[in-house]
Order: sequence, then C-alpha cells, then structure tokens
Amino acid sequence: MENDMRLLPQVPPTAEQLALLTENKPGVLLIKGAAGSGKTTTALLRLRQLCAFWVNRKARLDLPGPVRVLVLTFNTTLKGYIEALAQEQIKELEGLELRVVTFAKFARDLASETVALEPDYCEALLRGLCRKFGGDLDFVKDEVEYVLSRLEPEKLEDYIGLRRIGRGQSPRMEAATRRRLLDEVIYPYRDRKAEFGWSDWNDLAIAAGKISADPWDVVVIDETQDFSANQLRTVMAHVADDHQVTFVMDAAQQIYPRGFTWREANAAPGTTRTLKTNYRNTREIAAFARPFVEGLEIGDDGELPDFSAATRTGPLPTVLTGLYNGQLDWAIENVVKPAVAANESVAFLKPRGGRWFDTVRTRLDTELIAWVELTQKSTWPGGDENVAVSTLHSAKGLEFDHVILLGLNQQVTPHGEEAGDSQFESLRRLVAMGLGRARTSVTIGYKKSEASSVVTLMNDGTYTKVSV
Repeated sequence: MENDMRLLPQVPPTAEQLALLTENKPGVLLIKGAAGSGKTTTALLRLRQLCAFWVNRKARLDLPGPVRVLVLTFNTTLKGYIEALAQEQIKELEGLELRVVTFAKFARDLASETVALEPDYCEALLRGLCRKFGGDLDFVKDEVEYVLSRLEPEKLEDYIGLRRIGRGQSPRMEAATRRRLLDEVIYPYRDRKAEFGWSDWNDLAIAAGKISADPWDVVVIDETQDFSANQLRTVMAHVADDHQVTFVMDAAQQIYPRGFTWREANAAPGTTRTLKTNYRNTREIAAFARPFVEGLEIGDDGELPDFSAATRTGPLPTVLTGLYNGQLDWAIENVVKPAVAANESVAFLKPRGGRWFDTVRTRLDTELIAWVELTQKSTWPGGDENVAVSTLHSAKGLEFDHVILLGLNQQVTPHGEEAGDSQFESLRRLVAMGLGRARTSVTIGYKKSEASSVVTLMNDGTYTKVSV
C-alpha cells in the first residue's frame, strides 16, 4: 500500500471489533488488550459509529449545538497519526466538532491564562531538592512525580500508606522514607513554586480541571495507561452530564512512572471489553516480546503478549551481536533495502533521541534512502518515505512492517540493580512496547561487552543470532 508507514489501511472490522461498534450508550467503556490486538483501530472504527449515534441523538432530543468530540493522545507523534485516521472516519458526517489533541495542549488551552507554566525552572528546582535528599537522583525524581501526579494536592499525606501501582517495588519506600520525601522534597517543592509563581505540568493538569468550559459529549483516550490520575480527573470534569467516554489501554505497555485506580480518577468504567486476537504481530514476534514483560505487575487492565493469539507466522526475530557499525550494515542490507524495494515500512527505534541517531541518519543519507523523523512531530508526515527514526517513547501506538532496535547497550539503558527496580521494569516495558510495533520482522543488536541487562531476558529458541 502506498504510504503504508503513515496510515493504517482501511480494513473491515473483525467479529471482535463488530461487537464493540454498537456500544454507543452513555457511560464509560474500557477497551483493553495486548499489543497488536487492534485497540486503537477499534476505537477509531467506533468513532464514526459514536458520532453518528450522538448526532442523531441530539436531533431526536432537540438538543442545541454540535456534538463535541474529543480524542486525546499522550504524545504529539501519536496525535498526528490518530488525527489523520480520525478525520478519515468522520469526514462525511455533519453536526460535529472534533478535536484531536494531546493532553498537554488540551490543558494549556484551558488554563493558560491562570497558570504561569515554567517546566524548565520547576525541573531544575526539583532536581536540586532530590539531589539533597540523596539516593539515585532519577529514582527520587520519578517517585516525586509519581506522588504528585497521582494524588490531589490536599491528599498528599495519603502517600504514607499508599500502595504503589504501575511501577516496581524497588528501592522500597518505607513509611519513614516516605515521610522524609514529603517533608524534604515534595512540600518544599510545592512551597517554592508558589513563592516564585511557577507551575509544572502537573499543576497545569490540576488547574485545567477547575476551569469552566463547554463540555464534551464523546471522549476517546488512547494509551490511557500512561495518563496520570490528575489528568484523568481533569478530563472527567469536562464531560457532559450525558457522555460516552472510551478508554483504550494496556497496563503491560505502561512506560511512564505513573499509577491510578479508576476510583481515584473519578472514571470507573461501566463496561469493559477485552480484545484477544493479535492482528499486528506474528507469533514469532509475540513470543520474542513476551519475556520482556512476563513477571511484571500489570494488574487487571494489562495483557501479556500471547503468541497463541497471533494470526500470522513469520521469520524469527534477528539478534545481532558485534560493533554498532556492523549491526547497522547488516540491518541496512538485509532489512531496509529489501523493505524499501517492497514499499514496506521500517522504523529505527532507540531508547533516547538526539545524537544517538546521528550514525543512522548519516548512513541512510549516504545510501540515498529517504527517511523521516517521527519524534515529537505534531503532524503525521506527508511524504512517501518508508523509513522512520524515532525514540521508543514516540513510537507508542504506531506500527511498522519492520522494527530495528540497535545499540541496545547499558549506556543508553541505565537502571538500578535490585530485583523489582522500577527503572529496569520501565525499561522492560519500553522495549516490549517497541518490539510490539512490528508487523513482520524485528531486529535488535548489541555489543556483547556493553550489553544492556535487558538482553538477558531473551528466551533461547525465539530468535536467530547473527555475529557481525
């Protein structure tokens, strides 16, 4: 299909998906399922049905104004992708006001006049306080952000006895340590921000929930597992009395240190539907990806990759060992060039962006292979490029024929060493999510002497090993 990298092809709904297309009644619906089960596709197929139903409902009840439809995504790359798909779904319908936007943009538009957003200053302030607290700086900072994004400001003391969900249990945070974190970091951070008149992204989310605005009739939230409790509370504060909210999620693919319960978020689903069949991945890719998340806490809203639920078979994933340039040479000759010739899509993914992509970009240019950068792009690329480079975070929710993850070394995947380490668990979810973007093939690579700990999770027999 031309431009296959950019948009999913229009496909007829499956029996699983058809059962969800008629769930149009007011209330909250949760669609969950493992990677590749078609959650986003189903939500977008439902979007047309929902819009048509609610337009007719407004006309029947003689209600004023258009049907207001809000589709929220977590990051800008996914926003661009979903917006193109959503517009295609409702292009023939009238009487609609459709907005596809990231939560950050949604909140800024609501609260920009009441909040002095200074994320860089707040980041520096928080890192300074965390550094004084001691311990692993990134872990302490993540813990603070976890607390602030989950609890309402007046309930911060609940942290002392709060059960941590959505992240690992190491390092352990005993009651005395939590008390110190509140007194030495969280409360001083809050007070200093107030003193300077600064607000961070979490403050913005909370402020946006208090702004009066026209309510939304239909809301779809993709990748809900990476929204915070405060963000979900804000969304639910802006729905109409009669509303239809659809949450799309898989807790196994959560890649940010957040957590919530549905009750905390004021968003308890009235109906839950689980998609079982894996339409994206081959059985071989699903089997390869499974051990990266197996054994992690995923809760009732997560699903492990299930190779028995995949509908297709394909080649075993390839694991390259050797120098980075050798890994790249092999991937270019054996994956990229054949894929481009067949008009298939390829994604080079990495845990981090910036200079980590320099060698890939240079090599693609040298080979005269057209490519596009996807990281933090707010609109989906309009060209015919078959090759993308993207961070793993920005690849959330997307899919490609071939996924290439090279240079999987400890330098770009730092984490703690204890069992249950929250940073290592986040890394495992991140890698599994990236692998799950692939429809046909997966290629990963690392240098043996510098290999990331995550490669030890691979199960023998699920991949072909190639020395380069």
